[in-house]
Amino acid sequence: MKDFILSLFGLEEAALSDPVVVAGVILSFVLIAACIAVFITLLVKKRYQITRWGNKTWQRTKLITQTTWFVLTNSFMVGWLKGTIYQGKLKYICVPGMNCYSCPGAWGSCPIGALQAVLDDSDPSKSWFDPKTSTFVQYPKYWIAFYVIGFLMIVGAVCGRFICGLLCPFGWIQDLLYKIPVKKLKLPRDEKRINAMKHPGRVRFFLGVDKYLRYAKYAFLLIMVIFLPLIVRANPWFCKYVCPSGMLIGGIPLMSMNESLASAAGSLTLLKCCILVSIVVLSMFLYRPFCRYICPLGAIYSFFNPISLYRYGIDDSKCNRCKGCHACANACPMGVDPVKTPNSLECIRCGTCSATCPQKAIRPGFKVKTAEGVALRTKKNK
Repeated sequence: MKDFILSLFGLEEAALSDPVVVAGVILSFVLIAACIAVFITLLVKKRYQITRWGNKTWQRTKLITQTTWFVLTNSFMVGWLKGTIYQGKLKYICVPGMNCYSCPGAWGSCPIGALQAVLDDSDPSKSWFDPKTSTFVQYPKYWIAFYVIGFLMIVGAVCGRFICGLLCPFGWIQDLLYKIPVKKLKLPRDEKRINAMKHPGRVRFFLGVDKYLRYAKYAFLLIMVIFLPLIVRANPWFCKYVCPSGMLIGGIPLMSMNESLASAAGSLTLLKCCILVSIVVLSMFLYRPFCRYICPLGAIYSFFNPISLYRYGIDDSKCNRCKGCHACANACPMGVDPVKTPNSLECIRCGTCSATCPQKAIRPGFKVKTAEGVALRTKKNK
């Protein structure tokens, strides 16, 4: 048993003589058991049958799921108590959401961080010194990360951006920030509501700006995650210069517990703190700005939304859009119209539209038929 614990936690036998380490190990097992119990309870009570519950019940279930998943994947309590990073074998496994490798409690690795780490691995024999810039240019050892890409393809093919909606730690943090009672920046999508507003032209302008800004996350993916590390210089560009998730749940906790790291903080730390503060403040007014405009992981999963096994279907025989009902479009926090595009690239599959629909016409799941055998529309409504 002792060998199993040492192997699981990546500890040396001498570490068990430290009472803080022992307390951390015990707390980790307690938290893991509690999280598993919560998930089993939710499954037994069928809380994930979204169409069975109202929006209030579903939002509570979603929040419990997000919180439980965050605690489960960051329950390495030795790290939280000692200010260290887990170095055991589980660290080779990716978790599906944006969960920083450097988080003191993280058991696994972030897929974007793992992808950057592989592309950052340089070949010293092919690297060279550039006299013009006085820098040592590193040559990538690997041009593709087969495990990480395979992991992302499997997760995306099964559930698409469902990960963003329920299993992403930084998405959960943004959801909590959005609950702060301040005036929200939410624009209507219904043409009738837009025309009834005082300045419909301005509303359409900002809707257009929002539409094109959403393409930025694909630029971050192609340029900072893939292109720059491979072509310019082997370097974790996105993780190092942008990622606010890593700064919040990794950098800040580690620096607060390690004076040496805090004293070594420089302009790069200041830059990332400014990005983090901007995202945190904006998240109070706009729903998930990081997911909308920046997240490269969400950009990858979005490609799978139209073809994943877990999909959204619209029962046109029940939908009241023809009678002027726009409840789902008005409720969607990501500004998607589920009736027009039930599996939009921007849909994070948070379940709000399905739980809000008064006719229960939106059916999420792994099958595209109702219990009565009526086919559901899953593609864009022309």
